[in-house]
Amino acid sequence: MDLPFLHPDQSGFIPIRRGGGLYVDKTDHLRRLLAPVNGDGSRLRTKYAFLARPRRFGKTLLVSTLEAYFQGDLPRLGSSNQAAFDPHAGEREELFRGTAIEDVIRQTQAQPVVRLNLAMTTSDTPEGLRARLLEHLESVYTDWHQRGIETGLATDMHGDYIQFARTPEGAHLVSPSGRMERLLATLERQFDALPVVLIDEYDAPLTHLLGRDIDPEPFITVLREFFGLLKHLEERLHFVFITGISRFAHVNLFSALNNLKDISWDPDYSDLCGFTEADLQGALLPYLQAGAGNLGAPATQVMQELRDHYNGYCFGIPGFDENVYNPYSLLNCLNDMQGAAASRWKLLGWPNYWAASGTPQFLVRMARQGNFGLSSEPPPVDQLMHATYDLTNIDSGSLMLQTGYLTLRMDRGRLRYDYPNNEVRLTFSSSLLKSFGRYANTDELTGLYSALADEDYDAFCARLHTFMAGIPGEKIANETDCHLILHALCQLMRVEFQSEVYQLGGRSDLEVVFPGHVCVFEFKYNASPQVALEQIEARDYGRRYFASSRRVVAVGLNFVGVSPEESPRIEYQTHIRDSSFSDNR
Repeated sequence: MDLPFLHPDQSGFIPIRRGGGLYVDKTDHLRRLLAPVNGDGSRLRTKYAFLARPRRFGKTLLVSTLEAYFQGDLPRLGSSNQAAFDPHAGEREELFRGTAIEDVIRQTQAQPVVRLNLAMTTSDTPEGLRARLLEHLESVYTDWHQRGIETGLATDMHGDYIQFARTPEGAHLVSPSGRMERLLATLERQFDALPVVLIDEYDAPLTHLLGRDIDPEPFITVLREFFGLLKHLEERLHFVFITGISRFAHVNLFSALNNLKDISWDPDYSDLCGFTEADLQGALLPYLQAGAGNLGAPATQVMQELRDHYNGYCFGIPGFDENVYNPYSLLNCLNDMQGAAASRWKLLGWPNYWAASGTPQFLVRMARQGNFGLSSEPPPVDQLMHATYDLTNIDSGSLMLQTGYLTLRMDRGRLRYDYPNNEVRLTFSSSLLKSFGRYANTDELTGLYSALADEDYDAFCARLHTFMAGIPGEKIANETDCHLILHALCQLMRVEFQSEVYQLGGRSDLEVVFPGHVCVFEFKYNASPQVALEQIEARDYGRRYFASSRRVVAVGLNFVGVSPEESPRIEYQTHIRDSSFSDNR
C-alpha cells in the first residue's frame, strides 16, 4: 500500500510537508488560538499564550507549525545580503494548502519569528545559564544572518557565525535580554511587521535542578529578567507562545509576564497535541490495518490493544473531554507494525517507546526521597486550570500529572490520579526498580501474583524475600524504599491495586484487589508486623470494602534491616478484618 511515510523522529512541520510525510491536521486549533480582533489579522485576540504538555507529546512540532504559519520557509542565502532578502519568500500558502487554516494564511501577512529552545541552555550554575542563553541567541542571530538579515554584528573570522562581544577572559559583555531586544527591533524594521516569539521547553533549566541540592532562586532570577522583556515589549510584539513540560512558579518566574494566558487545561485545546480516536480511525487507520495484517490479528483487536497501551491522557475534564494517545509512541508503533518487527510482539508484548526515549530521572529521585505522586489527591479541575507550583515546595502528584506519568480519572464522582496507560505504568515501574539495581522477570512476577491470588502469604513473603535479596543492601534504607519496590512489582504484575489510599482514619500503604478478597497492606521498617496490623485496625483501613462480597485481609509487613551488605528480612502477620486473626507468624 502506497502511504505517506510516518515520521516518529521528526518534529519539523516544514520537512514533513515538503517531504510528503503524513500530517494529521491540527490547524483548526490554531484558528481558535490565533483568532484576530480585526479583519486583516494584524491584532490577535490571544497575544500571549502558554501550553504545558509532557515530553514527546508534539510540542516542538506545534511550535514549528506556528513558525511556518507566521513566516513560512525562508531560504538561506549563504551570506548577509540585505538587498536579496525578501520577507515574503517563505511560501506560506503552499505549506498550508489543504489544511483547516489555508484560508487564514491568504488573509494575513508574514511576521518574523524568533524561536528559542531553552533545553539548549541548561546549566548547574546561574552564571552558566546566562552564558548558555547568550550562546543560544548567537545561533539565532546566525540563522537570521544566513537568511540575509543585516544584524549589524560581525561574524566569526573563521566562518559565517555571529559571536557577541566578550572580555579577554571569555565572559560576555552583553545581557540575554539586551541581545533579544536588539534582534526583535532589527526584524521588525526589515519585515515592516511586528515579530513573534516562540519559546519551547521554557522550564528545562528548572527541571534540570529537580531532586538536586541546588537553590533554584538565582536561576529563576536570570529567567525572570529574560521573560520580563517580553512584557516590556508588549506593544512591539505580534504574538508570544511558550511551551514546557511543567507549570513551575508562574507567580515567581512569570511575575513580569503576568498577561500570559494558560491554555494547558482549556477544553478547547485538550487534543491540540496528541492523537484522538478519530485520528486513529481516520488518517492513521490504513497503517493500523496494514499492521494488523502483519500481526495476523483483527484490526478491532489491535485497535483495543493500542488503546490500552498508548491512549488515556486527559488534558481537560475527565468524562467530558476526549482522551488522547501519546503521538510519539503511537507513530513509532504504527511505523514498526509495517515491518517484520511486529512478529516479535506476540511474545514480548507491545513496545514501550516512551521508556526508550528516556525517563526523567528527577521523578525517580523524588520518589526515592518519599515524594510519590499517588500519595496525594488532585485539586478540582477548575483549580488545576489556574494552579501554579513553587519549585521549593513541589506537589509530586501535580508534577507527575504535568510530566505525563499521571492523568486524571473520574471515579464514582471523585477526581483521582491514575497512570494513563500500560506503557506509562510499566515504564515508571521499571525505572523505579532500575534505581534499586534490579529487574523483575516473568517467572518472578507470576509467582508473586499467584501467591497473593491464592492467599498463600508464606509463599508470597518467601518470593518477595528472594526478589529483594537481589538488591544491594545499601540501596534499601527505609520504609519508603520498600514501599516503592512493592508498588513497582504490583504495577508489573498488572494486578488491580492502589498505593497510599486516603480514608477517614488516615492512609493505607497498599491495597491489592482480587475478585474474592482484598489485601490491605501496611509496611514498617525495623518495627514489627503487629504494629502494622494495629495501625490497620486503629485507622479502619479497608472498611470501604465491607459492603462488598470481597473478604478484607489485613497484611502487616515488617522489613528488618540487617546491614548495608544484606537485604532486609521480611516478617508478616495477617488478619481477616471482619473476623479474627488467621495467621500470626
